[in-house]
Amino acid sequence: MKHRTRQDAFLFAALIYMAIIPGWGQQPTAHKPSRAELLAKLRSESGEERFQAFEQLRSDPVALRSASVKAALVDLLDLENQHVMTGEEEDYAEYVGTLADTVASIVDWNDPRQVCILANSVDPPEQLADHARVVVPCLLKRYKSPSNLVRGATVALLVRALAKGRSELDAETIQTVQQIILSALHDPDNVVKIPTVKALERFGGEDMIPALKVVAATDPDPSEGYAIRKWAAEAIASIEKRSVASSATTPHR
Repeated sequence: MKHRTRQDAFLFAALIYMAIIPGWGQQPTAHKPSRAELLAKLRSESGEERFQAFEQLRSDPVALRSASVKAALVDLLDLENQHVMTGEEEDYAEYVGTLADTVASIVDWNDPRQVCILANSVDPPEQLADHARVVVPCLLKRYKSPSNLVRGATVALLVRALAKGRSELDAETIQTVQQIILSALHDPDNVVKIPTVKALERFGGEDMIPALKVVAATDPDPSEGYAIRKWAAEAIASIEKRSVASSATTPHR
C-alpha cells in the first residue's frame, strides 16, 4: 500500500512538472505596433523612431499597397529632405537612400508634387529619368541649389532624362536643358563638371560633341593625366559609337 502511495505521489509530481516546464524561459509576447501607430511614428521628432517605423512598413507588401501608407512615406521623404547631412552620417544617408528607392516604387508619377519630392532626395533614384515630362521641371528648380554637389547630380539626371524623354518635352524646355548641360561642362567646380561628362558618355547625343571636344582639348584641370580631358574624349567616342550603331539598326527608306 505504501508502494502504491509513493507511485501516486510520483505521478502527481510528474504531472505538475510537465505543466510548469513549458512556461519556463518564455518571454512575454512583444507588442506589435498597429499600422496606425507606425504611421504616427513616421512623424516622430526622433529619427530612430521614424527609421524603425519605416523599416516595418516597407517590409510589409500589403501595407505598401495602402494609399495612406504611400502618402505617409512621400511625406516622410519630404521631411528627411529638409535635413542637412554631414559627411559622417553614412547610416542616415543609407536610410534616406532606401526610403527614396521605396518611394520610387510607389510614387504617383502623374503627381508633380510627389515627383518633385523624390527628385529633391539626397540620392535621386534613376527611375526619375524615365518620366521626363513631369520630372524635368523639378530638376530645373533643383539645379538652382547653392550646393555644387547637388547641381552636379542634377545635371547628370537632366542628361539622362533628355536622352530618354526628349519627345515628351517642348522645344523651349529642351533648349533650357541643353544650355544647363553646356554650362555645366565649363563649370569651375569639378563636382559639377565630372558628373556631366560621365553622364554624356552614357546618354549624350551628337549635339554635345563640339562642347566635349573643347573640354577634351582645353580643360584646365591639373589632376593626374588630365582625367577630365580623358573622360571627355571617352564620352565623344561613346557618343559616336552609339550614333553608328543607331544608323546601322535604322531601316533605310
